[in-house]
Amino acid sequence: MKFDALAAVDGKDLVRLAELLEAGLLAPPISALSLRDHMGVAHAASVAECLANLSTDGMAPVHIAVMLRAFAAGAHAAGGPSLPVDLVVSGPNATVGARDTGVVIRQLFARARERVLAVGFAVRQGKAVFKTLAGRLDHDESLQATLCIDVRRQHGDTSINRDILLRFANEFVRNEWPGSRLPRVYYDPRSLDPAGRTASSMHAKCVVIDGREALVTSANFTEAAQARNIELGLLVNSQPVARKIEEHFLSLIANENLVRLTLS
Repeated sequence: MKFDALAAVDGKDLVRLAELLEAGLLAPPISALSLRDHMGVAHAASVAECLANLSTDGMAPVHIAVMLRAFAAGAHAAGGPSLPVDLVVSGPNATVGARDTGVVIRQLFARARERVLAVGFAVRQGKAVFKTLAGRLDHDESLQATLCIDVRRQHGDTSINRDILLRFANEFVRNEWPGSRLPRVYYDPRSLDPAGRTASSMHAKCVVIDGREALVTSANFTEAAQARNIELGLLVNSQPVARKIEEHFLSLIANENLVRLTLS
């Protein structure tokens, strides 16, 4: 079998296809049409034919993914180091050269070794979004997860702060978190203030793992944001940058600008 089609493709495109296969977002039968959203149109037909032949010969998607990563590694070695920044997007007709938001977030959660910092405005369909992270926490007691989430007073809600926090905590544990071991959750107390000059929101959205990789994105922790909405972010494989982001939020916690939410 000839692999000229794979050798002609940019290594990042090969990695992206491997990620989609591993995540079950791309599966046989693979056609040129199914590849056009994830790589250059010029190579889509030839790569689809190559992958279809591999599938026909009995290779499972996970094994095809391994082969694609091997070709990508060879392309990287031949072409020298690439920029430590990748474009990460959600939505229809994903930009050529970009990676998928939902896939990247699951991969970050999966490869964290010590700690995860996740910051977001909204959480919906959390059991799907946090499934990988929750599974890691339940099976690895050394892994720590810190979530900074927007907990706000809705328009017209006259409840006392304690009741708003209790409702949010109960909703999070019951309907948004899929595991038994809970993360540490923090919020900005100003978000509970009535609308006005003192009110604020946790509008930043990012994921940092082990102080070495960071995704800064417009996407919330919702199924729509990670799969359907038009979202854009940057995945930065730079320890200095990742640490600065992590340290910023840890300093907000240390200075009690962000307060821990009791979940139990």
